[in-house]
Amino acid sequence: MGKKVFTDEEMEMLRNNPYTYSVTPSTLYFTKEFKELFWQEYQKGEVPRQILDKYGYPAEVLGKKRIWGIAHNIKDQYYSEEGLREGSLKKSASANNSNEITEETVRQLQEEVRQLRQEIELIKKISSCSTTGE
Repeated sequence: MGKKVFTDEEMEMLRNNPYTYSVTPSTLYFTKEFKELFWQEYQKGEVPRQILDKYGYPAEVLGKKRIWGIAHNIKDQYYSEEGLREGSLKKSASANNSNEITEETVRQLQEEVRQLRQEIELIKKISSCSTTGE
């Protein structure tokens, strides 16, 4: 059985929580602030279900599978190179389309330019060899 799908009423309740970044019928995204609070309490030994309930996310609305997933995803984000962030990685990447350039975007573009320059040099060498007969 898959994750629990939120009803319209549950989605409205989740949207009204100040720690909700966004919500769809199948996915709940948290603010960076909530993830930081969650992580601090989790490190102190609090159980994910209790932390979520404390901040207005009832276990019966989330479901057991999602609660485990939330804890796992926050842990993965905390230890990732990007660290804790609003929403998810996909959301963060799409948010960059609003003229906000991140260090990661710059690094990716620099690497792409470097690879393209190498390809151009290789093409020049191949072209030079074929025209000079070497």
